Amino acid sequence: MAQRITAAELLDTLQNSARQIALLDLRSPLERSNGHIAVSAGLPWHDVEQHIADLVPLTSTPIVLASRPELDERGAELLERLGYRDVSVLADGLDGWKSAGGRVYTGTNVRSKTLGEWIEHTYGTPTVDGETVDAWRAAGEDVVFLDSRTPAEYRHHHIPGGHNTGGGAEIAYRAAQVIDNAKTKVVINCQGRTRGIVGAQSLINTGIANPVFSLHNGTPAWQRSGRPLEYGAGSELPAPATVSPELTDWARRTLAEAGAVVIDIGQAQRYLDDTTSVTYLLDVRSPGEYAEGHFTAAVSAPGGQLVQATDDYVAVHRGRVVLADTADFVRAANTVQWLRYLHDGPLTVVAVNPDGTGGDLKRSNRLSIAAPEVPTVTAAELATLDSAQLVDVRSSSQYAAGHLRGSVHARREHLADIVAAADGATVVLIGDADFAAEHLVAGLDGDVRVLAGGIEAVADQLTDADPRHAGEIADRTGPPDFGPERDAWYEAYFAWELALLKETEGDPFFDFEAVGGK
Repeated sequence: MAQRITAAELLDTLQNSARQIALLDLRSPLERSNGHIAVSAGLPWHDVEQHIADLVPLTSTPIVLASRPELDERGAELLERLGYRDVSVLADGLDGWKSAGGRVYTGTNVRSKTLGEWIEHTYGTPTVDGETVDAWRAAGEDVVFLDSRTPAEYRHHHIPGGHNTGGGAEIAYRAAQVIDNAKTKVVINCQGRTRGIVGAQSLINTGIANPVFSLHNGTPAWQRSGRPLEYGAGSELPAPATVSPELTDWARRTLAEAGAVVIDIGQAQRYLDDTTSVTYLLDVRSPGEYAEGHFTAAVSAPGGQLVQATDDYVAVHRGRVVLADTADFVRAANTVQWLRYLHDGPLTVVAVNPDGTGGDLKRSNRLSIAAPEVPTVTAAELATLDSAQLVDVRSSSQYAAGHLRGSVHARREHLADIVAAADGATVVLIGDADFAAEHLVAGLDGDVRVLAGGIEAVADQLTDADPRHAGEIADRTGPPDFGPERDAWYEAYFAWELALLKETEGDPFFDFEAVGGK
């Protein structure tokens, strides 16, 4: 049985101790959204081996598991087997946390979204609705829409004429390419509220002369009002060839005001080499720039998404965060000015050269988890098997986009029951399934194999018809794609988000005023 930590001890450590500690929730995204500790990070049991080394790079870091006690016990056993040396489970789980005075919150990325509401309330970030925008245009005024969502979200649908900036931290970096008149009204939209508010206030903070607004409740409100959307590539703003001296000066001032130190590559490497303290190296540039070249040790964390979902990237409290950006540091500054409210460790910045010169950063002490050797089956062999049970363990979105006919989508927690029900028939796992298969092969009687080459090996046989799921779709929490259920989902979501400031009042983990007064 794993060692225990009481909720009172955990609360004291989080609030009063200087030591680094990771607080993890191993439940599925859907179950976690029904109630969790806001300062925990979600790492679903389904994905532990694939992501634990990014969230907790050092095996010496104390880890506390806080979800369901029986799941936490299994998780502690797995983490200890992987090499983590100080793993505890929260005594009595969330019930213990609540009994000690800790609060539990529904939803996702709660602290990030509460920060967005706090920014609007504190700074008076202007908002505008679609009807007003139409009136402006009818009066002949110039209006520019800048989309603060990810490129994938933009391409799925966007406001007609809106520009794909690449994300919230990119707005100030790229906006000058489409704003050449100080009278142009600038409207920032997202898929809800947070990224629109944060993007608008970030642009305002640079000192831009233009009137800047967030679009009230983003594209869902725009669409619900009967206004059209566009689909596809649209207008994608490239990275600028140069950045103005004024914007570069703003970035340097903003970093200094936030207490973020600019370091050189040598100091960054020394941080990464330190075996006593966790350092995250997060590349806040666009995913495209990251793909073209990045520090070996860096994780892609576009600045706007990092602020929107900090708990998806940073799990260790008081860990050091190093942000990699181009030498102008505009995106790092846009990120740091808000990230400082969400993370309680040191923030630093290092320059990355887009052409790859200037040296590399590597992590020598990162936990390395090798994929186990498990029985496999080739695509050709699969075609000869009689009555094989095909189980797709990719994400539900990937499964919906294309899967093998007759396969069932499942998560790790479903697999033991599926193998038992197969009654000796071959079970073929499709996707990144080596770790799940290892435990099944070791613990169950049955013929369990992994499809060699993954889904790509059968790419010519995929269909989106007749999807089947072993249980409730639990790896996503967003709205339905279409229909009245989507409108109802957003209505409930906006009510939840607008209540966050009141809901979190008095909780020390949401005391952004105290952080601002440091």
